[in-house]
Amino acid sequence: MFHLKPEEKIILSIHRHWLVIAVKMTAIAIMLFIAVVFLIVAIGYLQEYLMLAIFILTVYILIVLLVAFIFWVDFYLDLWIVTNERIIDIEQKGLFRREISEFMLSRVQDVSVEIPNFFATIFKFGNITVQTAGLQSFTAKDIPHPEQAKNIILEYAKKNQIHPVNSPLSGI
Repeated sequence: MFHLKPEEKIILSIHRHWLVIAVKMTAIAIMLFIAVVFLIVAIGYLQEYLMLAIFILTVYILIVLLVAFIFWVDFYLDLWIVTNERIIDIEQKGLFRREISEFMLSRVQDVSVEIPNFFATIFKFGNITVQTAGLQSFTAKDIPHPEQAKNIILEYAKKNQIHPVNSPLSGI
């Protein structure tokens, strides 16, 4: 996937907040509960169509479980890795597609944090956007403790900045 340089160390590894997957899995649990209720109704009232009802219910459960698996894979494989030299953004897009972006901490110009709603404030998660010198921005959504991540990124970005005194163009 990606390789670290010999002197490079992982400082921070960031997944989305657990509440994001909990909300999605709660919706999946509700959908499975509906399936159980449908099965009870089918056993009681649809005796002549019971096999058809069980078949439809089985297909429904398989689809719901597939959606749950896709939610979990997307949650688990979305990752931001902050090293002492760069940030690696791994974005899982569905089951078989992934985008990996990286940018050097020396190119970081601005880091902003957004706490989008009441629950994000209560559970301490939010979005962090890093603006680079190439006028490109990278956003990590729904990460836990975004202020701490921002401070760590800014600290290491400051350590990696190219100082004008040391640059080859400083004598011009």
